[in-house]
Amino acid sequence: MRIAVFLFVAIGFLATGAAAQQPSSGAQGGEPHQQSLDDLNRELQNPVSSVWNLTFQFNNYFLDGPPSDKTRVQSLVNFQPVMPILLTKDLNLIVRPVIPIVFSAPVFEGGGFDNKDGLGDIAFSPFLSPVTKNWILGLGPSFIFPTATDDGLGQGKLQMGPAAVVGWFNKDWMLGVFLQQWWSVAGDGDRPDTSQANIQYFLYRFLPGAWNIGMSPNVLINWKADDGDKVTFPVGLGVGKTVKVGKLPVGLSLQGQWMPWHPDEFGQRWNIQLVIKPVIPSLIK
Repeated sequence: MRIAVFLFVAIGFLATGAAAQQPSSGAQGGEPHQQSLDDLNRELQNPVSSVWNLTFQFNNYFLDGPPSDKTRVQSLVNFQPVMPILLTKDLNLIVRPVIPIVFSAPVFEGGGFDNKDGLGDIAFSPFLSPVTKNWILGLGPSFIFPTATDDGLGQGKLQMGPAAVVGWFNKDWMLGVFLQQWWSVAGDGDRPDTSQANIQYFLYRFLPGAWNIGMSPNVLINWKADDGDKVTFPVGLGVGKTVKVGKLPVGLSLQGQWMPWHPDEFGQRWNIQLVIKPVIPSLIK
C-alpha cells in the first residue's frame, strides 16, 4: 500500500510537467507563463486564486496521549487540486477536493496500537467567488465522503455543510479565514454521528524574490467531543518561495505548527508541514 501511495504522488507531480507544456490562451488572471514569480507567489497563497495548481501538502503530526503518554507520529499527504473556473468576467467557481493519503497513522485497537495506511475520507468544496481587486470572498457547500480504506482512517459518514472564505490582500500582505462546517447525514449506522468544523486562518508577508513568510494552520473543532477535547488550536510560522523547475512554476514552503490547545487523548501537539504546489495552465477555458 505504501508503495502505491508514493507512486500516486510521484505520478501526479510528474503529470504537472506534461501539463505545463500544453499550449494555452485566454485565462482568468493570466496564464502562469505570462505572470512573474512574485505575482504567482501571491496567487498560490490565495484560497480563491485564479491560478490552477496541484497542491501536495505533507504533514507529520506528533500526537500526545495515553497509554504511557508516548509520542506517536501520524504522517500523511493531502493532495489538493485547486481548479478555478471563470463563469463570467465577475465570478469564479473554485473547485477544491482534498484527498488525504495516509502513510502511517497510529490506531488504538483493543490491546494496543497498530499503524494503518491508505486513503482517508475525501473532502470536496466547490464555491463561488466574485472577482475583486483586494478582497478574498467565497461561499458554497462542503462535503466529506466516507472513502477511507480502513475504519481507523475515517469516520464512515457522508457529511455536508457550508463553506465560506473572507480576507484581504495587497502587494505586501494577505490575511483571512476559511471556514467549513460539516454534519453527518448518512453512512455507517454503527459509527457515531459527527458535527465538526475546520477553520483555516492565514497571514502572509510577501518579500522580494518571490519569498513569503507566514502561516496557515487549521483549527479543528469536534462539537461531539467532551468540553476539554473539542478544540485543536495551532499557531505556526513558515517560509516559502516560488521557483521555476524548468518551465514549470512551483511554490515551495516549510511550516512548523504548535498546538497549545488540543485533546488530551491522541491530540495533535506539533506538525511539520512541507507544501509543494506545481502550477499548471487552466484546463477549462
